[in-house]
Amino acid sequence: MRLAGALNRRLKKIQDFFYLCTSGLNHREIEQLLKKDTVDAYTYLRGKTGLTDHPVKRRTVKSLFFVVKEIFISFMMQLTPARRLFYGLAIAGFVVGLLKVDVFYILASFVILNLLLAVELVDKLTTRDELEIAREIQLSLQPLKIPESHLLSIATYSQPARMVGGDFFDIVQPNSDRVISIVGDVADKGVSAALYAAYTQSMFQSFAQTDISPSAIFQNINDLICKRMRDGDFITAVIAFFDLNQKSVTIARAGHNWPLFYCADTRTITELKPMGISIGMFENVVFSERMEEQKLYLKRGDLLLLYSDGITEATNPENLMFDVAGLKKAITESAHESSEMLIDHINSRLRDFVKSDELQDDATMVVIKVK
Repeated sequence: MRLAGALNRRLKKIQDFFYLCTSGLNHREIEQLLKKDTVDAYTYLRGKTGLTDHPVKRRTVKSLFFVVKEIFISFMMQLTPARRLFYGLAIAGFVVGLLKVDVFYILASFVILNLLLAVELVDKLTTRDELEIAREIQLSLQPLKIPESHLLSIATYSQPARMVGGDFFDIVQPNSDRVISIVGDVADKGVSAALYAAYTQSMFQSFAQTDISPSAIFQNINDLICKRMRDGDFITAVIAFFDLNQKSVTIARAGHNWPLFYCADTRTITELKPMGISIGMFENVVFSERMEEQKLYLKRGDLLLLYSDGITEATNPENLMFDVAGLKKAITESAHESSEMLIDHINSRLRDFVKSDELQDDATMVVIKVK
């Protein structure tokens, strides 16, 4: 009886430890670890090696060993020199312990590896806390209150793929007769993209308070930012300028996705395609020459959708994109609804298509509908 009781207590402790380790775990996290996190880690570490992207025609044990060795060295080199030293000592101690069947070496290696894991985890948690602050700042830059207008109904949606993202949007009402909206996308993800997005958005807020046209706003932004961007970086954006007295909207586009305009009278959707190149790629002489504006007059029920490519380039398990066709279909199905309900319907269609609540890229939408 005493032995059975001790065994039951031991099993209860093992069970409690198992529940502690698996608390909050679900199949989606396991699937993400195996399918996404592992692949992302492999892709990142491989990118730090000298391995080519071309697949080997004939795989051999020697070639596989070479790839594993290169990736392992790449992993080692991402550690700081001190951590790299202790990691190497732990691996060497573990091998010696196995060869000599020495428990001391194995336990010492286990302790060192877990100590390094704890230190790396603290670094990651610190970074995550800093990213949380960055996310709060980025969210605070979004309009706290959507401007109210007797003519327009406005709804917005923005979801970064990571903690912070490169998409941005804003809506400014400098006076009762004008409403100006922007949607933009930095050609990157993460912290660097968020910094560029915040910088661009702050410049837009400043220039939108003046009387200049949408194309002039873009020219001023490009003039300030093109000399400061890293090579290869660029920003796409689209501006919609609403003149409430004229009941018109003027579109200017800097390399961004074509806005979609739904005409209530004809029940058709038009892709608006004014010419324009991305911000940061060329200085203002070339940038200005390739910038156009497109003006439309509005009627009751008309609506305009500004969006980022995270919507149209979202893919399903078969690797097919939602595309502009899917977006147009969703608009047609709910164009009679309010701007808020239209965004909800697009998101519902998007989730059904990708079969997930998570998108691969930053996703942003601004819907402006004429009352």
